[in-house]
Amino acid sequence: MVQLNDYHQPIGPSLPHWQARPRPTRCVLHGKYCRLEAVNPEQHGDSLYEAYSSANDGRDWTYLSVGPFTSRGQFDQHLHTISQADNAVHYAVVEQATGRALGTLSLMRIDPQNGCIEVGFVAWSPALKQTRMATEAHYLLMAYAIDGLGYRRYEWKCDTHNAPSQAAARRLGFRYEGIFRQAIVYKGRSRDTAWFSITDTEWPALKANFQAWLAPENFDEQGRQKHRLGQQETIIPAGSGARRLKQMLTLQTELNHLIDPNWRVAKQDYYRAIWLECAELANYLDWKWWQHRERNLPQLQLELIDILHFGLCDVLRANDLLREQEAATALDQLEQAPANASDSATLMTALEHFALRVLQTRQFDFSSFVQLARLSGLTLDTLYHSYAGKNALNRLRQLRGYQHGHYHKQWGDQQDNEHLARLQSQLPAEQDNYPELILHALQDSYNSFFSGGTQAQNSASLPPPLSLR
Repeated sequence: MVQLNDYHQPIGPSLPHWQARPRPTRCVLHGKYCRLEAVNPEQHGDSLYEAYSSANDGRDWTYLSVGPFTSRGQFDQHLHTISQADNAVHYAVVEQATGRALGTLSLMRIDPQNGCIEVGFVAWSPALKQTRMATEAHYLLMAYAIDGLGYRRYEWKCDTHNAPSQAAARRLGFRYEGIFRQAIVYKGRSRDTAWFSITDTEWPALKANFQAWLAPENFDEQGRQKHRLGQQETIIPAGSGARRLKQMLTLQTELNHLIDPNWRVAKQDYYRAIWLECAELANYLDWKWWQHRERNLPQLQLELIDILHFGLCDVLRANDLLREQEAATALDQLEQAPANASDSATLMTALEHFALRVLQTRQFDFSSFVQLARLSGLTLDTLYHSYAGKNALNRLRQLRGYQHGHYHKQWGDQQDNEHLARLQSQLPAEQDNYPELILHALQDSYNSFFSGGTQAQNSASLPPPLSLR
């Protein structure tokens, strides 16, 4: 939740008890399938060189600042260098069953004062790639940095051309943050760097995912995983935010199927739609010095609901339990929110922060959206009921031929949005079937205005919701 200072400016959370974190040490980290030991050339040199030499070519070193190595002497010099590094701790990944070292990774760019640390220099041999050991090695190092040392930010950076590294970061739970252009020169070429991170607030849910995935019961007799990382049964928060989120995701799924049955595989740029809706929302704030216009709070709140529509689409397509947990937690903050709006300057600042986050990450940011909704005077219930109403209207539009130009937005002397507002004021919002009540009321009202050429279309029966099919 964004805090405000005495000047009503948004500022970050207070950390009154923060202290610089200790630096990582050359300790041993034990897991079920592997252990991490600080690189020791005498202890690990033979097995590491043998493991790396099994590769068919040198492509595994393309995006690292060192390698490939043409001789054992070159490789030994590399191991000696990283084992003596004073700005990083390099660990060998040692197989528990055999004692062989099969790869290395490091904690680097260590910033104790700010609690930031990076995992990097990941060099897996063919025997380590796509194994339980590889995943456990990352888990052990994350747990050591965040739980053991108390770091609050755990980073992953890679060349933007290194698609496997970016895919690995996302699989492990890192969030994409953006690109630093022309950030590094290495091996005689320029590198744009993609940034990813995990924060300490995200870690508990990720930790549970890792532990569930690494459990022996997640693998069959042939050693094949039963569930992908992050797709195990994870406990979703059971508060009001989780309940409302589940209801809205169900409604959004029904609408998406009406618009495009193949919506899950259609590569829609939801973040761009959100960006455009943010610009429309800004138009209802009284910031234009060249044109006098009063702030239109009801219309501003409707624009927030349109933004939420695309945000839910983004969350659904991601199919990421961690994101749903974070969304539910964020929505919980609206349960006790005051139903009054902040001043326009504060709203504009929050809107710009939200839009910037969306453009930087190319995904919906529930936390900053909830902050914007709270500042706009929306509570959890008003957000849900507004969304349910607009969702019902959008479903009616699709059922009545919106995509083919058959739908009428003007019903008599009022637009459909105005009819929706009237019907919402008359129906019991507390009932569980509220979305369907709104939809059927809209259908009856629409049919009372139109007949003739569109009668067959208008009188078509509504399909049951997906939850009842």
